[in-house]
Amino acid sequence: MNKETAKIRKILVPTDFSPFSQRAIDYGAFVAERFEAKIVLIHVIESAAYSVTDTMIVVNHEAALKATAEALMENLEKQCIEKGMAVTTRVVSGTPYREIIKEAEQEEADLIIIGTHGRTGLERFLLGSVAEKVVRLATCSVLTVRSPEMPK
Repeated sequence: MNKETAKIRKILVPTDFSPFSQRAIDYGAFVAERFEAKIVLIHVIESAAYSVTDTMIVVNHEAALKATAEALMENLEKQCIEKGMAVTTRVVSGTPYREIIKEAEQEEADLIIIGTHGRTGLERFLLGSVAEKVVRLATCSVLTVRSPEMPK
């Protein structure tokens, strides 16, 4: 396969700002450079960002989470631009795997590169796997990136 047949023009890279997703960003940069592709970084704020205080006041944390995520995304964007990459960023709210898939379709992404936390057994069953759901449900190709620290 060569550059002409692959035609990777746009790569969606979800990030939760963890080392796992940073590794996916690094892979995204590598692939984007080879194919002269654009990178779209996305962070999804989970919808249930509420808590209840001891005085029964409901606190919505979404605004604070969004401000923090936007600042972190701005830093990632600057790092990518400094490396000469074409990049855009998105911060959205919702269910992570659904929003990732929706964004990939809206952006007409050719590839999603996503880090995996490597959960197994009961932990994966209880928490689910965003990467696994994206692999199963995305309409474009998906590359999962394991962390080097994960057990084999």
